[in-house]
Amino acid sequence: MRARLGFTQQMGAFYLQPTLQFDARWLRVSGKEEGSVAGFNFDGSADTFYAATPALEIGTDIALSDIASLRLYGKAGVEFSTKQWEIEGRFAAAENLPGNPALHLTEAIDSPLYRVGAGLELNGVNGVGMSVRYNGAFGETVNRMQSARLSRSVSRLAQGRAGRERS
Repeated sequence: MRARLGFTQQMGAFYLQPTLQFDARWLRVSGKEEGSVAGFNFDGSADTFYAATPALEIGTDIALSDIASLRLYGKAGVEFSTKQWEIEGRFAAAENLPGNPALHLTEAIDSPLYRVGAGLELNGVNGVGMSVRYNGAFGETVNRMQSARLSRSVSRLAQGRAGRERS
């Protein structure tokens, strides 16, 4: 589940957009691996992850013509989250041993995690547009980047209008 709160403040030719994003994820693992000596059983172990990310975006919209515009923006934020994610399982071969000790699988999560991004959006007629985006996340152990992502978008409103015009 994700919720984001924010507003846009126009400042001359630029805009500022502070946001606060909340994330909650629940993971439940259950199942058995069969046919292997090292089979592992998960008995419905579950854990929850929470995060809050304050961020700030700054950008500008440049009118290219009466029907097209270009948006340039940059953003930065800091994600604060739970420190680890843990699930429990047992080796299938150890099920009949006294005590049958559980094995705890733990994934450490960087907190804080620094998030950055930048983009260029070309918006045209009837909601048709293209964008190139960069997103990065950096922490103590994380160095993740998505770059030069090119996407084309058509708004649902534009698709509906185009459909009615063809009819």
